[in-house]
Amino acid sequence: MSIVALDPLALPLAGTSLIEASAGTGKTHAIATLFVRLLLEQRLGVDEILVVTFTEAAAAELRDRIRGRLRAALEVATAQRDDDADLVRLLGARRAANTRATDLRRLVEAVRAFDLAHISTIHGFCHQVLQRSAFETGVALHTELIADEGPLIEAALADFWARELVGADKRFVRYLAEQNIDPDRSLRLARVVAAHPDLPVIPEAPDPATTPDVRAYVLAYREVRRI
Repeated sequence: MSIVALDPLALPLAGTSLIEASAGTGKTHAIATLFVRLLLEQRLGVDEILVVTFTEAAAAELRDRIRGRLRAALEVATAQRDDDADLVRLLGARRAANTRATDLRRLVEAVRAFDLAHISTIHGFCHQVLQRSAFETGVALHTELIADEGPLIEAALADFWARELVGADKRFVRYLAEQNIDPDRSLRLARVVAAHPDLPVIPEAPDPATTPDVRAYVLAYREVRRI
């Protein structure tokens, strides 16, 4: 398998491109350069380009790097610097196509309006869409997206244990302890189930219509034990 270096100036701006890259290989640099290309070649505004990533820290870095890239492009366009090979190539080719005046105007406008740029985490972008398009998406106006459902799982499990064991038969509680069935073990299982909701539950829950009601027998047994 041959490895082809990514050239952000040659990458198609239409369609979908899948890029595989490890840490420290220039992904952020390439994204910032593509942002400049979309601004100039596709004539998009900064509020019409969406950039999403996984973490808040990565989103903040992208915002700083893209803002700096736009300023660098403006400096290259006005001949204030020539130390950025990609931007020199990009703006040189566009200058040859007689777009210098238009490019300068778009770069100045982009720097001034950069606070309108949509650069965020995937979670943050989804939250914005649900808030701004609540009627179109059919969700409640006060819907809240949760990045970490761990606290909810822990709270639900604590409620379950409290509801099932408060007032439970001591022999049942003792049996759970003997089988090492405790909140910590249940929490681990609950996390697995939450991550894989399609997992089958074995054995299946009995059908109430065909399962005899044993509560009367349990009560009778308890009465006998009291004698």
